[in-house]
Amino acid sequence: MKKRTITVLLTLVLMITLATPAVYAGGLLESKAVYYTDESDYVDGDCILTATRMMIRRAAIMNNKDGWMQITNESLRPEATTDGLLLYSFSYDSEGVKYTVESGSFKGEGSYARIDEFESLLEEYPEGIVVWGIEAASTGTHGVLVVRAEDGEVYAMDSSYNMGMFREGIQKWEDTTMLDPGLVTDYWYISDITYTGNDASDYSRKSLQWKRRHISRPSIVV
Repeated sequence: MKKRTITVLLTLVLMITLATPAVYAGGLLESKAVYYTDESDYVDGDCILTATRMMIRRAAIMNNKDGWMQITNESLRPEATTDGLLLYSFSYDSEGVKYTVESGSFKGEGSYARIDEFESLLEEYPEGIVVWGIEAASTGTHGVLVVRAEDGEVYAMDSSYNMGMFREGIQKWEDTTMLDPGLVTDYWYISDITYTGNDASDYSRKSLQWKRRHISRPSIVV
């Protein structure tokens, strides 16, 4: 009886330990404060840089890093841009973790094909993908962070609605400035996450796959 009781207690402790990062991440990822950009940290044309920053912030939160607020446009800009344009690939370090960002091009045509591509990419990169296109938004060339695509419904973070007087957080695609999803042509994603500290050999995107897939995804309130 004692042995069984000890086993049950140890199981409960393990479950609580595994669930804690998930609860932390899930609750914080719902917060509109995470996605807000102060106007002093924004330069004209920073929409795609801001979306990329939020993608990295989400990855940091999902991996239970406390310094996500230090990930700003100002800190990211030197590594991620040249002449104001986002690089096709770069690496960014924060809290002893290196985030490697790479880019790709969408293949399908039309909104249904594009949403299917969103869903496939988000299965592998739950922190989100940054999508961009020429004349893809009501404001013209624009990029946003897509964080979820389910049953044909797309949710995204648009810097246009998360700066100044706006604090909308994650919204349905149709509530952002973006037009038809089929108009976005390129995307950026985090291809690798590695520790740069003493335990670097034990921490990589591959070793994080189980953890990443078992972080509970929050319900998006819009």
